[in-house]
Amino acid sequence: MKSVKKCLAVSLLVALIAAVFAGCSSSNGGGAVSSNSSSASVSSKAENLKATVIWRRFDDAFQSGFRIIMQSEADKMGGFKLDMQDGEDDPSKANNKLETALTKGAQSIAICAPDRKSTDEMMKKCKTENVPVIFFNMEPMPETMKAYDKVWYVGANAKESGQMCAQALINYWNSNKEIADKNGDGKLQLVILQGELGQQDVVLRTEAYEETLKAQGIEYEILAKDTANWDKAQALDKMNTWITAFGVDKIEGVLCNSDGMAMGAVQAALDNGYNKGDANKFIPIVGIDATVEALQSMKNDALLGTVLNDRMSQSKAVLNVLKTVNDKGVVTKDTVGVDCTVEDNYIWVPYKIVDKTNLEETLKMMTEIEGK
Repeated sequence: MKSVKKCLAVSLLVALIAAVFAGCSSSNGGGAVSSNSSSASVSSKAENLKATVIWRRFDDAFQSGFRIIMQSEADKMGGFKLDMQDGEDDPSKANNKLETALTKGAQSIAICAPDRKSTDEMMKKCKTENVPVIFFNMEPMPETMKAYDKVWYVGANAKESGQMCAQALINYWNSNKEIADKNGDGKLQLVILQGELGQQDVVLRTEAYEETLKAQGIEYEILAKDTANWDKAQALDKMNTWITAFGVDKIEGVLCNSDGMAMGAVQAALDNGYNKGDANKFIPIVGIDATVEALQSMKNDALLGTVLNDRMSQSKAVLNVLKTVNDKGVVTKDTVGVDCTVEDNYIWVPYKIVDKTNLEETLKMMTEIEGK
């Protein structure tokens, strides 16, 4: 009798366990098994966002620092597998890198293109594969931005940086007129170093220089204006040529489309005995980007000023847009997560002028970011 009862008890226990498991795997994927599967799916989604980031070029101080910042922010945020690719400042090579990334199954693409013209072809490749693309730091043409519902742009308003750059020079001119106006004619004689001719940031920044000078009522004369292609060495050569042509004491201001070129101009000034601490032997030079090298030069009183192109905020914005789009969310100021303005598929991150009031703070931040 005991044996029969024992067998019945075992049978009942087995039946009960079977019923529990049957309930767990019932219709509509409900129960514990379905819940764990869903959770694993979400976790996998969050941990394995494969995004390819194509940079204009690796061997550029601004781009290199930008890349370090973005990778650092991605590591802090978690959930990203970034494949960084060097576009080598060549549209053809950048396009090849994009095709390879799409073939390998990149879920999202972020691109700092070699030039504006190349962005349209890149957008079309992403559109064909239905892969979201975020352009940054090189704004596509408006028609490119309108041709695909999964394209965004993250960057700063180039005109704003030109206004700030010119304002820094104007502030110096107005506050130091006796030594700034070297020939005493009441007119600011300046030279302008530009990036790649025709590139949108170059056009807007350079136009903003003159607009701001005029708006502030500054009488000025542009002695020379030429391209140095964002390059320090080219800027050094151009500046030396102008110093030879006009005389080092005849150039009363230098406005540069980037810090790389500003540092070339500073080196030329230093080589000619200027910008070494003597207020009477100083050429006010202003750049844009707030690189560590430029900020150090400001601290040494060799560079007058720069404008912070906020790479940290832009990096966070790019990553948050990538994540939001991958999660099928809506790109808003809240989801972008930084100080910005969102206008349709454009995310504008503001520039910030760097002067004596925030130099140390900015230098500390950028030094820590770039790990120098």
